[in-house]
Amino acid sequence: MLKDCLEIFEKELKRVGERTGNPDQLVLDNYIPSDGLYLIVDRDGKIQSQAEIKMNKKTRKLENEPLNYARICFLDYYSQLVSMDKPQDPKKVIHSNNYLSFWVKQESFQNGKLNDEAIERYYHVLENPREKYIKPKDREMYDYIAKKVGEVDQEKLLSNKKWILEHIFSLEELGVKLSGKGYLKIFFEDDDNIYIRENNRYLVTKIFNKNDYNIKIDGEIFGLPNDNMGMNSKKPFLEHKSRKLIVPYLISSNEALLQKKFFDYLMSKAAAGKTNVFFDAESGKIWPCGKDDMIKQNFTGFFLQIKKGKELEIHHQDSVVDYRFRLKKKFSYQNILQTPDPDEIYKDYRNVGELQGMLNEVLFSNWLISNYFTPADELAVEGEIARNLMFARESIFAWLYKGKEDQIAAVLDQVCKNLMLHWIKNNSVSKAQKQWNLKISLKEYFGGEKKMAVLYQEIIEKLRNKIRQKGNSAIESDEEYYFAAGQLLRYFISLNKAKDKMHSLANPFFNLKRDERLKEKLLEFFMKYNYRIQENGSRFNNLYYLVFNYRPEGKMRQDVMVAGYIADNLIYESNKEESVNE
Repeated sequence: MLKDCLEIFEKELKRVGERTGNPDQLVLDNYIPSDGLYLIVDRDGKIQSQAEIKMNKKTRKLENEPLNYARICFLDYYSQLVSMDKPQDPKKVIHSNNYLSFWVKQESFQNGKLNDEAIERYYHVLENPREKYIKPKDREMYDYIAKKVGEVDQEKLLSNKKWILEHIFSLEELGVKLSGKGYLKIFFEDDDNIYIRENNRYLVTKIFNKNDYNIKIDGEIFGLPNDNMGMNSKKPFLEHKSRKLIVPYLISSNEALLQKKFFDYLMSKAAAGKTNVFFDAESGKIWPCGKDDMIKQNFTGFFLQIKKGKELEIHHQDSVVDYRFRLKKKFSYQNILQTPDPDEIYKDYRNVGELQGMLNEVLFSNWLISNYFTPADELAVEGEIARNLMFARESIFAWLYKGKEDQIAAVLDQVCKNLMLHWIKNNSVSKAQKQWNLKISLKEYFGGEKKMAVLYQEIIEKLRNKIRQKGNSAIESDEEYYFAAGQLLRYFISLNKAKDKMHSLANPFFNLKRDERLKEKLLEFFMKYNYRIQENGSRFNNLYYLVFNYRPEGKMRQDVMVAGYIADNLIYESNKEESVNE
């Protein structure tokens, strides 16, 4: 799959390169330099520009982007190390890769790591690049690229070295003030092709994981790629012990360079918070998305979930067969219990973006969207929300982002049930009402139930009439019975004299398996609270009679009893049909 994504990236890279004249422009357009102070020194040795670059960690956007930002990105990209494990400076104080640039962390000025010795050490390596490569395979790799790029321009190197030695410890005299944080990066202005050439001199020698594994075929060198692959003594399981060639696979230097650009591109996207990346197999487009973004068109291709670490990390990958931003059929979130709707959540949802926002708010209290891939031990939320988030997030993501509906109906039904009972236990009936309404709306959406809103509206209206009328009547269905039982239970609990009435008193009822036991426990509550019930209270008397004179035919319907419990209580309803708060 990674190869499929790489092929799409290569096509996009070529398209942008042909349009702009730079084969790496796609990568440069998305490149984000590290935080720090950036100086560009002109050919006369004067500071041409200085700019402070800082990424806002919350917004994932640059603060005060300089006018020459594109130029800084170009110089920075072609001066970076493959990794800190492959430095030019053996002691890793100076982090740039060629004599045209000089990178150092500002803290190295305070701790004494940056000194004349470090500077001499860095430039000595650059003056004599071939001497660095003692191993035959390493030297072969350098000679391979040296034939293409030529020898180092010693005059320019010595000139730049002299400037650094003269000015690096007295920058304030040049109007440069260090903050002590982030990088100090100095670039010596030169032609673009010179920067690219010197970057290639370093890069090609370091492009493979370890040159010991390299082999030459028809004059071309093949090796083990460096990105997301590391063979060393700590990872013996990666070796193919049964083969003469122990490495998992080999690619050419050109393929390795392309793969590096691919991972550079992804790293920039991860740094910008675009951690969900979609590769469209049909159009050849790449769609990077943030945690709150979704593709707003139909899509078939591949998906990578990435994260910025010491290197680019791919945490999840999958094929996407038939993603659709617009739902195949609208989702109607119905206010079945007829509760207040100040936030106007009860409406039709026509695309996956709207649907995700509603699920995020109603089910997970806004913890879903930002935590699809957060490790369990790093979740900021705890308890029942965390448990249900861990249980459901993979299925929800597959449904919304990949168009996969396998198991999603059952998963959401269970989550609605779990969190509905959780909020009842924690005295938040309004949240439980939203989740019950969602539970039934989802059942109808996925084809498990039909016209549930109409059914419950009929139940509520019938029950309302029956408990108001004079004389006895009868319950007509199991659904009406369990809804009435929930209403009766809620009324009993409302009579509790405790200062803080706890809905957790209802929990034992919701776990019952037999109707006989339900009636026994309702009778216990009647005996406990009947001293507070007026003998002539016709609504209570009618409801009690209705419940105790019906024998259900099917299994216990916990979900319907919960609905009756959390719905506005009909006993307290005024004759003008105004709900009275407990």
